[in-house]
Amino acid sequence: MNGQGGVGWTLLIVCGLLLGGSGWQAQSPPDQGLPGGDAVPPPMPKPRLPKTAGNYHPVLEPSDQPWGIDAELLEELYAKAAVYEGYTKRFACNETARSARYVDGKVSSEKVRRYGYLLTTLPSGFGVHEIRQEFAKDGSVRPGAIDDADPFPAAYAWVFLFSRFNEPYFSFRLLDDRFDGFDWVLEFEFRGSLPFTTGKDIRQWQGRVILDAVSKTPLEIIAEPLGQNERIEALYRKWSRSFNILGMRTGPKPLGHRAQIQFRHRKEGLTFPTELRYDTFRAVAPHKIVQTHASIRKYDGYLIYVIKDKTEIGEPVRIPEP
Repeated sequence: MNGQGGVGWTLLIVCGLLLGGSGWQAQSPPDQGLPGGDAVPPPMPKPRLPKTAGNYHPVLEPSDQPWGIDAELLEELYAKAAVYEGYTKRFACNETARSARYVDGKVSSEKVRRYGYLLTTLPSGFGVHEIRQEFAKDGSVRPGAIDDADPFPAAYAWVFLFSRFNEPYFSFRLLDDRFDGFDWVLEFEFRGSLPFTTGKDIRQWQGRVILDAVSKTPLEIIAEPLGQNERIEALYRKWSRSFNILGMRTGPKPLGHRAQIQFRHRKEGLTFPTELRYDTFRAVAPHKIVQTHASIRKYDGYLIYVIKDKTEIGEPVRIPEP
């Protein structure tokens, strides 16, 4: 009987396992958890990698200073711009122009030219027109003008930032009043009001200008197209969503620009341009840019002409007949 009973119990256990009885399912050991009986928490998510910081920094920075300039100071600036207007056709100098193209942040090619340089006014009566003449081997200038202008304002055009003509188109505010070395300077922010199209007009730009506080003449200007921060973001989004054909985007390239003008030649109570630089760059990510082109122009050898009150008429010159 004992042997038959043992076999019966064995069959009963096997049948229970085959039938899947809940009472006979293998049970995993209970999760011990943390001390105190709490369950083990899920693993923490991996921290996100920090975004790469951009290298584009707008020229205009946030400021609490109110827009506007003292009326008396503004009249002084108007008067100085009028003096500059009278000197537009009274000087000549030498210009050394250097243009460079960049690939992967390095200069890939460059070209250097040297000209005789002078200005004349536009037919409208306001604004400047540049005249460039090549030098001959003996150092004299060759007749005829060379077309080698930048697509942006001439260096001398920036001296009319505070002119009465431009007054309705600009907003100004004083940022700082300080000593810079031996110079007492005033620093202003300015903002034009014309939308950026060609960039040839200074009213399409915004930036900062440092003036000599005594003579009210410019020492340095740093500028960029009006609203460039928002503009270049919009251009990059449009470009990145354009059609991609064989790895080339069909949308317009998101290009930006930056200007820097130095006025270090002092003559007759004025400061004249000594260096003009325009940098062009392309956005490759939001707030990240790579330089594509640079135009640097340096000015020296200034000659200031004296305008006489009376015109002296000499003897007529006879031209021999051919």
